[in-house]
Amino acid sequence: MTVALRAESRKLLTTQVWFWMFVLELGLTLLVACLVSAFSKTTDTGVPIESVLNGVVGFSVLIASVLGVIGITGEYRHLTATPTFLSVPRRGTVIGAKLLTYFVAGLLLGVVAVAVAVAVAAPWLSARGFEVDLGSDNAVRIMVGGIVASGIWGVIGVGVGALLRNQVAAVVGIVLYRFLIEGILSAIPKVQNAYPYLPGGATASLLQGQAAPREARHVEL
Repeated sequence: MTVALRAESRKLLTTQVWFWMFVLELGLTLLVACLVSAFSKTTDTGVPIESVLNGVVGFSVLIASVLGVIGITGEYRHLTATPTFLSVPRRGTVIGAKLLTYFVAGLLLGVVAVAVAVAVAAPWLSARGFEVDLGSDNAVRIMVGGIVASGIWGVIGVGVGALLRNQVAAVVGIVLYRFLIEGILSAIPKVQNAYPYLPGGATASLLQGQAAPREARHVEL
């Protein structure tokens, strides 16, 4: 397992994929932080800093899942799967190493998203007269839950990629599921009771401590 983990880490860090995913997340995080900080009003419901955190977490889990998909489907797209499995004959070991590698990568993406969001939004909102309490239960839950959720979605990405193998299909499938399919499912009365156990509902529960379909759709943005 140690050899497989070292190999997966080297594959991730020696390609440009992680860099461009990082740049994309950084750009989306800055965009969300700036928009919410600039246009929040005192009459708006909710706490602005929590809205910022919710927004960046929504993008962080998506990017983590896409990174996980690319990490496994790239093996089939670039025909490196054969030497990978020949060097480590046990497929379970290879998949386990990928799951752990992209779980950690997802955690790091979550940490970056939360850190950048707080660094930008907290002083901006304070300067505009908003009370920023990063130690509140809700804020802590969103920050910690968001980081953990990003790691979990990295694992989900690897799982989806391993099942589909086609990179485009897996990425499109995850994006559609996150932004369309699960929202539709949550609106179906007979599915609402099962919604908290779906990936998006579970993510909302992790962030809020409770899962309600409408609230979950708001969190994911």
